[in-house]
Amino acid sequence: MLDSQSAAFAERVWDVASQLGNNAPKIADHIMEAAFPLTCSQARAEGAMRMLRTGIISEVKRILRNRRDVERQTDFADRCDAFAPLVSDLRSKSYFVESAEEYVAVPDLIAEPDLLDDARRFMRRKGLECLAEANRLDALYTAVTGNGADAALIGEVLA
Repeated sequence: MLDSQSAAFAERVWDVASQLGNNAPKIADHIMEAAFPLTCSQARAEGAMRMLRTGIISEVKRILRNRRDVERQTDFADRCDAFAPLVSDLRSKSYFVESAEEYVAVPDLIAEPDLLDDARRFMRRKGLECLAEANRLDALYTAVTGNGADAALIGEVLA
């Protein structure tokens, strides 16, 4: 996709998000046929529509997560200077809120603590799932390499 097409696609994502909310699958379903008619037609003919949709959803999520909205950050600054150091350490400008099924900007999370609670619980659960998977990979690595020094440590972690 050319840079100008990427910018136009991102703009379209934000236009649709303002109507439907920040739900990536809904946004993708709403715009993919209009944005990529030939690609969708070809993907349908080749039986690859599900894979195309998955890729478009992924791109929509990336766009929703990475928006640099100076105006919203100014609004955030008006809310409370005490939060600024905490927000500056965050890696994203928005986070997934499971109950809303959408990404929500940090200033909006601050304004609605229930959404912030949902976002942090979701992030923590995903983090724990990643750690559990890393532990399983550690155990597999130990088994594959036969590295006995790590074997005892892995056994303790898995217990």
